[in-house]
Amino acid sequence: MALFQGPYFYYFTSGFVKLVFLLPFAVTGLLLSIILLFNLITHRSINSSYHIAGLIIAVIIGLYTSVGRGMESIDFNIRLDEREKIVEQIKNRPVKAGNIIDQIFFRLSDGGEVSYTKTPNGAVHVEFYIDRGFLDHYSSFVYTNDPNEIGPDNNVFVNTKKKLKDNWYRMAY
Repeated sequence: MALFQGPYFYYFTSGFVKLVFLLPFAVTGLLLSIILLFNLITHRSINSSYHIAGLIIAVIIGLYTSVGRGMESIDFNIRLDEREKIVEQIKNRPVKAGNIIDQIFFRLSDGGEVSYTKTPNGAVHVEFYIDRGFLDHYSSFVYTNDPNEIGPDNNVFVNTKKKLKDNWYRMAY
């Protein structure tokens, strides 16, 4: 369960569905871990170090990926090259009125859309959605090469940003 919960809840659910199914899934995983721990303790004579290591690794993976930040970190690092290629495509596009890429990027952005803004002076702001939220919030990986947008004078991003890499941020709105 620990290996499947992170990718399943990160890629295939959002908002209300995640809210409804995460708690029963977590309780089931916790109960199964308790049963396994109980069996490890009561049947010590037939346990090997592999049984104990397996339980410890499963619990660590389960805790790391259930919070969501673990899967975000893994996803950001694994798919960074693909996202940077899209940013380069956007930089090479002419400035126009539309701000949503018309191609579908299922695994790169929640909902498959990548939104961007581009100014005539070359400033680019690209958002790859992490979670579209339930009612009134969302989080995204943001690429921007405009230092004024992320700077301390911009009140929109105060306490909601985390720098991941040069020009790359995790934003929550």
